[in-house]
Amino acid sequence: MNKIFFAGAALAVLAAAPAPAQPSGEGRARFAQPQTRSALAAQVQARFARADSDRDGYITQDEVRARAEARREQRQERRGERREQRFEQLDANNDGSISRAEFEAPRAVRGGERGERRAMRSERRGQRFAHRGGRMGGFGGRGLAMMDLDRDGRVALAEAQRAALQRFDRVDSNRDGTISVEERQAARAARQERRDDRQED
Repeated sequence: MNKIFFAGAALAVLAAAPAPAQPSGEGRARFAQPQTRSALAAQVQARFARADSDRDGYITQDEVRARAEARREQRQERRGERREQRFEQLDANNDGSISRAEFEAPRAVRGGERGERRAMRSERRGQRFAHRGGRMGGFGGRGLAMMDLDRDGRVALAEAQRAALQRFDRVDSNRDGTISVEERQAARAARQERRDDRQED
């Protein structure tokens, strides 16, 4: 009876348990580096090629939605795999259930997971930023509508690059063709200030 109860409790914990932290992602490293105009144009071109699933030279909302759904499914699959791995880690004697002793044994390890969770959150933020090109080259939702300069319901590579480079130029305050870490921080602070002003109104 005890074994059944603790197996159920352990599965509830597993549903919320984070995966072990991965090595620091390149997203954070890229975020901490200066970015040139030409590098951004190349990033947009690479992302465009991945997003243009039917290879017709345009990105549509349908393609963006399909890609987002595929990413959601991949995340769910990875979460399921992580839960299974965590169960196997807790089930020390491999009998298919988790006893009280097995459940309590890794408590000290779980205590150290707070630092892992922080590292993972930071890594995910860096990856999201890198994936969107620092908010300058993402193809999701409103971003796609903003890039659709001729309002034909689809975005060509030239439109995507033009929109991304216009945003780049707004952040590149000294117009030297490179966004420094300081310029990026200043732009982020300005955005936060605008959000704060809107909330006060």
